[in-house]
Amino acid sequence: MARRIRADAASAPTVMIAGSATFLAGAFMPISRVYVEGDPQRKLAILLADPVQWRAQQLLLAAGTAMLPVGVVMLARRWGAESEPGSQEPLAGKRLAMSAALALGAGACLFLGHLEERSRDPEAFALGAQPMWPFQGYMWLSLAGMAALGGALLARAPAHEASTGVLPRDPRWPGWLNLGGAAVFGGVLATTGDLPPLLVYGVELATGAALIRRLRR
Repeated sequence: MARRIRADAASAPTVMIAGSATFLAGAFMPISRVYVEGDPQRKLAILLADPVQWRAQQLLLAAGTAMLPVGVVMLARRWGAESEPGSQEPLAGKRLAMSAALALGAGACLFLGHLEERSRDPEAFALGAQPMWPFQGYMWLSLAGMAALGGALLARAPAHEASTGVLPRDPRWPGWLNLGGAAVFGGVLATTGDLPPLLVYGVELATGAALIRRLRR
């Protein structure tokens, strides 16, 4: 029974890790130098020199973008499963986790459309002809999701002190990592108008790994 509970508990962070790792794999492909190139014509030359890699990167980014909210949805659905029957302690955390899943899912929808446009028309992307509001919306929703997930994890950690003991209590640092990351990244985004999305996925990769690690204690 305990083994089955642990296996169920591992499914959500496993999907979070897989999604984050897939996104980061795409983000660190060589063609990513196009994002730091300031000259539009040079950007276009980079993309035209390797259109296959460009499309492959957009597919990896899209897969990672879609998978992360699925993992958070799975996490929210089984929230409080290890607590005592009738306990009200997990409710606040579950609401926050569901809010995180909603924000991340809505942001993912915006970014998936943006990625499709980038893949379909790389010239428009290189020359700055594509609208940026989908990307901006995606980033702000992702940061809102991070903050909500951080609050959920902090709410769940103390609640697990009164759990059945089948699973160890959650560590608190992933909650603070998500909250702190959302605050810092939000400041950068508000100040500069831009933020590398890979920062979000780096935080969620660490979060998923921490949740998996607690199951092995």
